Amino acid sequence: MFNIDFNSVVIWLLPNKLRTIFNVAWLKALISPIVEVYNNFISYRTQTLYKLNHNSQVCYIESALNDAFDSSDRRIYITDAGGEVVTLINRDTDLDALIISDDVEWGIIIHNDSAYYGGSYDFIVNIPYQFSEADLYRLKGIVDYYKLAGKRFDVVVNI
Repeated sequence: MFNIDFNSVVIWLLPNKLRTIFNVAWLKALISPIVEVYNNFISYRTQTLYKLNHNSQVCYIESALNDAFDSSDRRIYITDAGGEVVTLINRDTDLDALIISDDVEWGIIIHNDSAYYGGSYDFIVNIPYQFSEADLYRLKGIVDYYKLAGKRFDVVVNI
């Protein structure tokens, strides 16, 4: 319904006697603004149909993010916030070394605030590679467009 070939329409509507190279080129030049408006309309229609096909479900937000940033590997995913158990560390003195594992000394593991229950986020967008600042703002804009009102999210880079 929306596929119009304006070059063919110009040729079809010309009588056979007037189908010269000059007349066809002149009519194509005359309808070039209409073709530009038509192409803008088709682009707007495609973008609107894409937005209407996606909603605030996690699978659709992931799909929109992967379409925008990682279309080949599709590694961006969303997880629920919370789930980590908070372990409080009580040491008798500050002189004792806190050993996390055998090969790490004086190490402290710090998690994001979104990793704990009762944090200030509802879901986490996990990114497997480093983003530029502009891409990060674009990602937040896409998530803000599709998420439900009142839902809070965090963006975590998992390298």
